[in-house]
Amino acid sequence: MSKTKIIALIAVLSLAFATTAIDSAVAGEKVQQKIRTVFQYFKAEVAKVGDVPGHVVGVAQANGLTFPEKDEPGAYSVQVMFDYVNGSGPHWGYVTSTWEDGSTTVAKVEGTTTATEGGKISLFKGTYTYVKGTGRYAGIKGGGSYTGKRVTPMAAGAFCYADSTETYTLP
Repeated sequence: MSKTKIIALIAVLSLAFATTAIDSAVAGEKVQQKIRTVFQYFKAEVAKVGDVPGHVVGVAQANGLTFPEKDEPGAYSVQVMFDYVNGSGPHWGYVTSTWEDGSTTVAKVEGTTTATEGGKISLFKGTYTYVKGTGRYAGIKGGGSYTGKRVTPMAAGAFCYADSTETYTLP
């Protein structure tokens, strides 16, 4: 490899390292970022309530990927409960994100879902609060808000995406 190529490679690696270092959270510093998450439900169980037509309660589980703007992509797992009438109503649950180094975050989510197009598609929004972090996220405090869309009917196999904005601090 030529001397010019080696110098160019060192410069690129130095820039990449510097960018990573700038985006890393410093103890006590507020981190604000946007996140895109894409996930697929692999399990959904629903029970009819019987008080009014279309009223159901249920639990669903999904896995996917989360793409924070100031961190590497992570694995995403959600366990959500819901109380819907004709596909609309409240949802709540927990989200766990796992990062390459084994660090994790756990957040409690609460929101609402609104069915559109006869229930084939749903829009959802809500807030979340971090309740636990491990590894480099130990002691995380904060949370955020999200909006999203389920792009296929609710059942095992349904695809969703969510966009979040969050603020957190580390001890």
